Amino acid sequence: MSTMDALATRVADGETVEFRPSGSSMVPLVHDRQPVVVAPADPARIEVGDIVLARVRGAVYLHLVSAVDPSLGRVRIGDNRGRVNGWTGRDRVYGICVAVAGVRRPGAADRIRGALPPAAGARAPLPGVIAAARVDLVPLGVGHAAEMAGVLADPALHRFIGGEPAGPDALRARYARQSAGSPDPAVLWGNWVLLLRGEGRLVGAVQATVEAGTAEVAWVIGTPWQGRGLATEAARALVAALTTGRPAGATTVRAAAHAPVTHAPVAHAPVAHTVVAHVHPDHHASAAVASACGLAPTSVVQDGEVRWRLAPPGQRASG
Repeated sequence: MSTMDALATRVADGETVEFRPSGSSMVPLVHDRQPVVVAPADPARIEVGDIVLARVRGAVYLHLVSAVDPSLGRVRIGDNRGRVNGWTGRDRVYGICVAVAGVRRPGAADRIRGALPPAAGARAPLPGVIAAARVDLVPLGVGHAAEMAGVLADPALHRFIGGEPAGPDALRARYARQSAGSPDPAVLWGNWVLLLRGEGRLVGAVQATVEAGTAEVAWVIGTPWQGRGLATEAARALVAALTTGRPAGATTVRAAAHAPVTHAPVAHAPVAHTVVAHVHPDHHASAAVASACGLAPTSVVQDGEVRWRLAPPGQRASG
């Protein structure tokens, strides 16, 4: 059995796989040896433009759907160079590519076997702009990289968050991956930069990873703006937006050097029923932020950091 046949069998049995296909026939969608994630497909939802794992005339390909024939229950498979492999039955479409090199394929998660149709609301989206008293939480974009490189330039910031200061180019690459979202359709990534309205500049960032109703959050404020309560303000606004769907007020924000844009209030459905954060035991300022957000320390320690969990006032979480 060939490698592709083995992968087709695993995906047909309901497994999501990651592998590195070889060849140049799918460039620039998939380059030689780029990692891809393929999940079991719902053949009835496959559309033109999807990258699928399918069997055509005995061979298994990770190629494009170039045509769909609903009347005969078949799809046409081909590469990205114009070569057609041929028509095959929908029942021979085993998987759909949901991510390439860590970047998710738009809409592909909706065509995974067992996924709810988009109209049924498979999951609530993360909130967009979130307004707090002095800061706006603005969805992260690649255009924020140059300014954020300066915000995060102090090596002392990385004592607890790890790593070292990154330059604009490294942040652009990182932000491109983060903005694309999680390759796992069951996980939501949210990243926001903090715009200090009174000064018209970025001062930090917050993030959330949401899975199975639990949001893990984190925050960082540039050294020049610490000690002003901005981390607490931003983190509390984020937790409220994630757990209550509280709409943000109308606010004017900017994206890097672009002109201001006014965002009207938008209500969001809650995406999490609880929130956790991991805080180094020596990071007292971050512990104070977690406490102000309604989180309490638990007995769980992960990679040297204490897990804090959202809990009713006065009630200590157990883990």
